[in-house]
Amino acid sequence: MKKKGLHKKLINPRAIMLDVMAKLALLAMGAAFIAASAGCAVVFNAMSRDFSAETGYVGTSAQQQYENSNEIKIISANLAHCRGPYDFYGDGRHLDELDMDLTINSPEQVYKCLDDFAEMFMREDADIVLLQEADKNAVWSYGIDFVPYLAQKAGMDYYAYGSKYDFVWWPYEHQRANGQWIDTLYFDIGNGIISKYPILTAGNKPFGEQDFVGWIAGEERYIDARISINGRQARFISTHFGAGEIESRLMIEEAKKAGMPLVFGGTLHLVTPAALEANPSLSWCSANAMRILDDSGLFSIYMLGIDPLDRTYYTSDTQNLYWTADYIIPTNDFAITDYHVIDAELSDHKPVSATLVFNELK
Repeated sequence: MKKKGLHKKLINPRAIMLDVMAKLALLAMGAAFIAASAGCAVVFNAMSRDFSAETGYVGTSAQQQYENSNEIKIISANLAHCRGPYDFYGDGRHLDELDMDLTINSPEQVYKCLDDFAEMFMREDADIVLLQEADKNAVWSYGIDFVPYLAQKAGMDYYAYGSKYDFVWWPYEHQRANGQWIDTLYFDIGNGIISKYPILTAGNKPFGEQDFVGWIAGEERYIDARISINGRQARFISTHFGAGEIESRLMIEEAKKAGMPLVFGGTLHLVTPAALEANPSLSWCSANAMRILDDSGLFSIYMLGIDPLDRTYYTSDTQNLYWTADYIIPTNDFAITDYHVIDAELSDHKPVSATLVFNELK
């Protein structure tokens, strides 16, 4: 999801929380008194939440089919909370006009979205999928747990999930477009990984120190999974960058201490120097963040060799493609034999696919 505009204001939980904090600042004393009198909690903050990684096995037994393959096919997919590819409602109203309805009017819509993603993963013959904007328990997606559902539907044995934001606010009153009333605002959302190969361990790590909004709702994190692939081990990171240099430096540190090959990917909001020159409107992204990764000499960055005007590599926004926001970036332990953007309109970001081979096997 891009980091600007009305769309960002509505969909990003941090923006939602800023609005919530402004309201709570005016009502804090009264809400605390009411909560104490009624014996109920108005706000549950992130400090009391469990942000450790969750891993699981869904028992599809699909991994056995891939034991003799030297290639690993990776997909990075931003699920956009399964609201679809739109920045606006089907009737033409912009999200800002409808507050936090988020376009999802039924659980059936959510399941249809997830099924479409799973079908695409199977059609693309993915081995490992890096997921962003994945919901575990969110009001706008009816509490549906995305990651294990996708693993099972896509024929993958293993999954890992890590929350970024986990927040509950009650009482809360809002009417959906379908007439349903919401009395509690809650969301547990984050990043995930699903895999045909065994996930041995996983960690859910923060990018930096927690600020006040982070204390209330959570913060940007990345899920880091160690996966066994035909007797070899590699680490895979799924994340959602903020387009800054801190994240790039942290990925360099992770690669240095990994002790094994590493792949990271997701909605990284990185921009190549050539892309920034071709499209100055991307100045809100740091081209230096990409330079930092490249200068480390640790990574193979396929997009650095691509013409920034080649729209076939654009991933955002799906309905009005204008730049590349999503990447898969392996360390030099891998050779990239194929890299492309998948032509699928399932969210506001198009998925990215990379086929990798361990360099020792070339």
